[in-house]
Amino acid sequence: MIGTMVAPRSPSQAVFIGAGFDTWAGSPFVQARLALLGKTVFLLAFGFFTVVNTLLVIRGGFAILPMMVNQANVMHFIAASVMGVLWLLARLRPWSLAALGAFDVGSLLLAGVSLAGMAAQPDGMQLMAGLLAITVTMMARAVLIPSTALRTFCLSWLASAPLLVVTLLYHQTWHLPGFSRGFLLVLTFMNSFLWLVIATTLSTVTSRTIYGLRQQVKAASEIGQYTLEEKIGSGGMGEVWRARHRLLIRPAAVKLVSSRELGSTPGRDPELRIRRFEREARATAGLRSPHTVQLYDFGVTDDGTLYYVMELLDGMDLDTLVDRFGPLPPERAAYLLSQVCNSLAEAHQNGLVHRDIKPANIVVSRVGGSWDFVKVLDFGLVKLDGARQSAESAKLTNDAHVSGTPGFIAPEVVLGNESDHRVDIYSLGCVAYWLVTGKLVFEGPGTIKVMSDHIHTQPVPPSSRAPAPLPPELDSLILACLQKEPGQRPPTAADVRARLKAIPQPSPWTSERAEQWWNEHAPARITSHRPVADVVLSQEARPKVIRQARKALKGSDDGGTARR
Repeated sequence: MIGTMVAPRSPSQAVFIGAGFDTWAGSPFVQARLALLGKTVFLLAFGFFTVVNTLLVIRGGFAILPMMVNQANVMHFIAASVMGVLWLLARLRPWSLAALGAFDVGSLLLAGVSLAGMAAQPDGMQLMAGLLAITVTMMARAVLIPSTALRTFCLSWLASAPLLVVTLLYHQTWHLPGFSRGFLLVLTFMNSFLWLVIATTLSTVTSRTIYGLRQQVKAASEIGQYTLEEKIGSGGMGEVWRARHRLLIRPAAVKLVSSRELGSTPGRDPELRIRRFEREARATAGLRSPHTVQLYDFGVTDDGTLYYVMELLDGMDLDTLVDRFGPLPPERAAYLLSQVCNSLAEAHQNGLVHRDIKPANIVVSRVGGSWDFVKVLDFGLVKLDGARQSAESAKLTNDAHVSGTPGFIAPEVVLGNESDHRVDIYSLGCVAYWLVTGKLVFEGPGTIKVMSDHIHTQPVPPSSRAPAPLPPELDSLILACLQKEPGQRPPTAADVRARLKAIPQPSPWTSERAEQWWNEHAPARITSHRPVADVVLSQEARPKVIRQARKALKGSDDGGTARR
């Protein structure tokens, strides 16, 4: 037995009533603006209603009840209540874009009908009051609800139509000698019509202007296929923004380096800097370790701004982790450092040296079902390792300036000597020292003193500064990484990882312990300010090229059907 089948509505029918909104900031923004429209118009209308009627009662001697139930006051109150209901509905719960579109249409139409009911009397003063009220409502909507000029134009005339009908049916013409009654009726209608033409034109032009300005801001906030949403960081070499891919919905972090910052270093050719940027981006993109931040895209905008698009991480860097929660237990430090070694081992095997390993460039977070998952960031100072560096790439590497962070910089880098991947081993030792002690290896005072200590001073063993006992193997490994001579350090990151895993831990750090720690100290946060379903339904998630392709496919299907 075949059940009854119901033909589904087409997508165009389902979203038509919500079409024309500016959905750049998502339907929550549209909903907030509808609530603001309802609140503003309701308070203005109700305030006007209250003040006028209070004056009539106090100074005019009118009886309250008969005055309150007359037609003009009742319809005025209903019109104000419609906007009050819009305010309450928009604050009640999240609604779909189609539902918000229905609220927009319904509130304006019902307000127009109510105001027409207020004006449905022979008294010409009530007609003028209705025209003024609908004008204020249409202008308020145009200012507060960013939408296309077409949507505003259509809704304005939809709200105006009841008043035009009332003008024809209810309003008597005044007597003017020499003019026929029919002409005076037309004149009264044209007076209302032209007033509404002016109101509709003003609201449409206002809506078009605001919508256009928002589209310009949106265009300025687009980098390639990504839309910038919120600045989440800044530094000496640029800014980092939370962004999302317009088609894939995927959140991302976009790092921007302006052309002004590129050319700010004396004696540096901006074109050379761009080529260096491209080389570094390609090098990072070639890394596949799950513990290296993934690079999605890179490029140069029309105004010369360089940008990286990377995966967006929801967690905290090791600098913040230790500052907020203090030194880590040795077993957790070893667990995190092993993951850093995984990232560095792959980079070094591919001839790449990070050169800026520090706690701020190592993020620990939740990835999928894994807790305390490490990602190494910012390969922006990456260079080719030693012999693998060609003459051309040597030109692109900025060795004229000290690269790295003073508290985590290797002695050979300070001295400007030849360096290789073992500078990362030294920096990793500095990071390990920070994790278990909460202190830098050398603390100054001053940058010059710190860099001098990296060259000349032997570090105090971390076991003597750590708040918790350290396994001797971990203590000696950290000191081995901090050797002044590169040849005395562990030869590779893989060797460091092996020695970390060989350290006996009475209470190993497990994924269960990590999950418990994160649940207690940093509960999971929503990383996107915009729900996935909202992005899927928004207009910008369906760019013009896709809509055109869909129409073309539909047209070819229709043509094929016709030929058949």
